[in-house]
Amino acid sequence: MASRRTKAIIGVVVVAVLAVGAAFGLHSLWSTAKSHFTADTCTVGDYDLDPSQASVAATMVGAVTQFSPRLPDRAAVLVLAAALQESKLTNLGPGEGDRDSVGVLQQRPSQDWGKVPGGPNSVADREHRLNDIGFATTAFLHKLVEIPRWRRLSLADAVQRVQISADGSLYAQHEPEATALTKALLGRVPAGISCDFAAPTKVAPAATVAAQAAAQLGIDPPATPDALTVRAPGAGWQTAAWFVANADRLGIERVSYAGEVWARGHGWKKAAAPTTEVVATMYDRTKK
Repeated sequence: MASRRTKAIIGVVVVAVLAVGAAFGLHSLWSTAKSHFTADTCTVGDYDLDPSQASVAATMVGAVTQFSPRLPDRAAVLVLAAALQESKLTNLGPGEGDRDSVGVLQQRPSQDWGKVPGGPNSVADREHRLNDIGFATTAFLHKLVEIPRWRRLSLADAVQRVQISADGSLYAQHEPEATALTKALLGRVPAGISCDFAAPTKVAPAATVAAQAAAQLGIDPPATPDALTVRAPGAGWQTAAWFVANADRLGIERVSYAGEVWARGHGWKKAAAPTTEVVATMYDRTKK
């Protein structure tokens, strides 16, 4: 992921290049440059990521919060830092990563990752499980909690003892971003994630959104859907963040909670009518 400061520097360079190249076809150069700076983006603190990465991160954080026994926020920082290094928060399929590594954490079936008691445990079975982001995250956590005094270890040391990579020191560079993502996606920072993207071409049924939120976050009571809204009366800022992080994938147009409302293309603003429940409103293609 690139910080907004880095992108700003790149933007200045592009402007300079455009100025130099004015005599050689300014319009063509501008069209090319513009296409690189108008991509769908989610913002968390000083960091930008694309909506698919935000969705993956939210799923991983949800798996941490549902893990038993209950884990501190540090566990989410560790697993996100691992994913940032291993795959840049991308759920890689078999053959897309290094050697036989699979999934967002690049876990290797040949090293017994993906096995479950009682099987079936063929390579294909293990690859399929490791491509489930929630399963892969939980597998990481099971190994993490077996490490003595893991809470006191440096991030690089703790993650390396789980992942056993060629160079464990590389995980450390992702600690600031992983920490920012953790705070935003756990709701420790209200309205901590904002996403901007084009009007969706696909909109999931509200019932599907409610079911996925319940499965990934364990909301109790579960969210209730109607035609174009999903209401989660027992939820908080983590659920609001999950809706925003998954808005592009699911076709969510607006999210409101605790006097704040996020809308695609507008970010977070004060709500006209504050709500005590988290409400996600689906994109209505019939009105566009």
